[in-house]
This record gives sequence, C-alpha cells and structure tokens, in this order.
Amino acid sequence: MNGSMLNKICLFMVILSGGFILSCAPRKALVSPTGETAKTVSRAERTHIINEVIQHSTYYTTFSGRAKSRITMNDKETYDVTANVRIERDKAIWISITALMGIEAGRVLITPDSVKMINRLRNEYFTAPFDAVYSFTGGDLDFSSLQSILTGNVIAQAVSRYVEVSAMETGNVLSSDALDDGGLSYWIALNAGYRPVTVLLENAEAQRIEAAYSGYQTVNGRLFPFETALSIRAGRWDIQASMNYNRVAYDEAVEFPFGIPASYKEIQ
Repeated sequence: MNGSMLNKICLFMVILSGGFILSCAPRKALVSPTGETAKTVSRAERTHIINEVIQHSTYYTTFSGRAKSRITMNDKETYDVTANVRIERDKAIWISITALMGIEAGRVLITPDSVKMINRLRNEYFTAPFDAVYSFTGGDLDFSSLQSILTGNVIAQAVSRYVEVSAMETGNVLSSDALDDGGLSYWIALNAGYRPVTVLLENAEAQRIEAAYSGYQTVNGRLFPFETALSIRAGRWDIQASMNYNRVAYDEAVEFPFGIPASYKEIQ
C-alpha cells in the first residue's frame, strides 16, 4: 500500500465515522431495496415502535472493536486493512488503520470540536474543525450520530417527532419522507429486535449510501452487528467496503494517543 492510497483509505474512515460525504440538497423519497410496499402505522403503533427502538439501543460509556476490512474503490483497487475503533461516548472517536504485518499506517481522531488524521506512510497529517463534517452533511448528522453509525444504533434523528414510521412484511421502517426542510433523506429498516439491518441515505444529486448490518451477537448483554457492508456512491467515488469484527468490548478503559511528530507535513 502506498501513501497516496492510505490517504484515500483514511478519507474513507473519516467518511464512515463522519456520517459520509453528502452535500445538502432537497429531499428525495427513498424506496425499499426489495420493492416491498410500506404501510403507515397508526399513531399508537408509531409511538410504540419509536419507544422500542430507544429501549433497544445500546448504551455504553466506552466502546472498542477490531475489524478486518476490505475496501474496493471504483471497482479497481481493493485493499485489506484492519481497523481498530475506540469510542468514549460523546467525547471522542479514535480509529487506527493497520496494513500488512500489523504495521500501523494511519490514525483518525474525531471529537465534537475537530477532525484529525495522520498518514504515517507519508509523514503527513490533516486537521479541521468538526464544522467541516457539517459542511458535507448539511448539519443533519452530529457527533452523536457518528457514534450511532459505528456502533449499530439508530441515529437520533430517526426517533424524533418528525420521522415517518411504516411497516412491511419483513419489519418496520423509519424514514424522513415527512420532512420538507431539505437535507438528507434516510430509510432505516429494523429487525424484530428493533435494531437496524438496512440504512439508506440519499440526496437529490443521486449521492447514495447503503449500509447493511448483520451478524448481531451479544457482548456484555448488548447486541452488536459484527458484520457491516457499505456501498458509497458520490461523484467520482464508488466505494464498496466490508467490516467484519473479531473483537468487541464495552466499558473498558480506552486511550486515544494522537501525537503529531514535528517533522510531519500538514495537508489541506
């Protein structure tokens, strides 16, 4: 793996943990990938489903996990890396990327205030205020949402009073079709345990994200999707990725080392 490709992979990890790169645009209704017809539920059932989603969300102080990841870019370049993810709830998201022979190639650190990246293969680093994430997502996804995406929880926006709740034969669906204030559209299919199995995000410019969560297992009394498949299409980017976790832990002590050597060059 060369340094330029690592920059792309680090960018992907920022995309993944930053709620994806999608610009703000008028809403566009999403449809089920299976073509099923969704039926709007009653007000009472809607309240029940939203409450169940909240109650079945995973609550934690810290999260740590290690995932074998395969990333394919534009159907041309495929790379196998290992991502080590650590989260302190509402404070920090830390990702370390290792390549062959377990050699660390780069790190990403996101806090509610900033986004930072180190490329050890090219002695480079990148820093930006967290507002840079908002500029990509139109402000729809905040730091809390990033935590939810990485840990398989439903984003807070999807359990608000604005969300539309409907039912299909395969399960319930949360969507943003009822909103008319612009920004991202989302469509979230739930399993019988009120956990997400499919997440779609799209804007009017046909920039689209698909995420599939599977392999739910119980860890310390909490459910976590050990397998995540991602498809990201935005402009010249066509990224397919799989993350298969082989280690997950909750509420253990975590650290976020992120020293930038003085010899490293800042990239814009």
